Parts: sequence; C-alpha cells; structure tokens
Amino acid sequence: MNRADEVDRLKDIFRILNEDVDEALAYGRSNPTQFAHRSLVRAHFALIEGLSFQLRQVTLASLIDTDFLTSAEIALLREERYSIDSNGNPKTQEVFNSFLPSLLFSIRCYLKNHGASYQVNTTCDGWLSMQKAVKIRNRVTHPKNVESLELSDQDLKNFRDAAVWWKNTMLEMFSACSDADEYWRSKH
Repeated sequence: MNRADEVDRLKDIFRILNEDVDEALAYGRSNPTQFAHRSLVRAHFALIEGLSFQLRQVTLASLIDTDFLTSAEIALLREERYSIDSNGNPKTQEVFNSFLPSLLFSIRCYLKNHGASYQVNTTCDGWLSMQKAVKIRNRVTHPKNVESLELSDQDLKNFRDAAVWWKNTMLEMFSACSDADEYWRSKH
C-alpha cells in the first residue's frame, strides 16, 4: 500500500461514483419517479461511503509507519478488530462501524494526514438532515414494507439538504488540507 496508489484510487472512485450520481440526477429530472429517487439516494450514499473509505486508505498509506496514528486508529482505518480463536491464536475480524461516526472519523484522520485544522459542523441543520438522510437510505436499502420504499417530499428535501452539507463539508475539508499543505511546504 503506497500513498500515490491510494490517492489515484480515491480519484478513480470519486470520478466513477460521482458519474453515477450525475446520471441518477439526470434520469430523475426527466423521470421523477420513486425509482429515480431511490436510485439517487443509493448512488449518493455509495459516493459518500466510497470516498470515506478511500480517505481512510490514503491516511493509512501515508501515516502507517509514523507516530501520528494510534494503534486503535490503525485498526479502525483497516476496519479490523482482533480476537483469539479456540486454539489461542490471534484472529482478525472485519468491523462495520456505524455510518456517521465512521464518516467523521474518516474526515478527522484525513485532516491529520495533512496536519490540517478543521472542525466538521455537526450543530447545523445540514448535519440534522444528514442524520435523517441516513435513516432514509437505510429504509430504502433494507425495506421492511412497501411504505418504506416511498420517498415523501420531506424525505427528498432532507436528502437534498444532507447532500449540500456533505458537499460543503468535503470542500471545506479539502480546502483546509490544501492550506495546511501549503503551510508545511513553506516550512521546508
């Protein structure tokens, strides 16, 4: 695992999944159906999750051999936990962390990777909309009944507001990282 390869993967994943979102948006504009709405929600959350994972991989590749990451952060970045099997041997298990805490962790670690300062705004309406949008995503990707597949106008508004919050958060995070990179370059 090296940083350049992981950065390239981040760019590729962003490009591909962002194209999916663009296509889902275009389809939904010409066919504003429940299918189109659900497809957009799924595509957008795939973009967020894919980018979040790649932020962790870039961080891991960049900082693995440094003192900047704790052993707990390394395990979380790898999405691993450890236990002991019945023969007394260590065993690695894959961990699936909750979406929102994992997203915030990914951002925090990526900022650490750049030596950047930025605090994600989790006190605004956009964050509240993101919390609601995650419930919408969970509802349409794990339906329990027909009603869970129907997206109301309020659901769509919450989703749009969450998408705006996420985009602004990513832009602010990348800007903070760029500023930090420039600062650290000027110190050398």
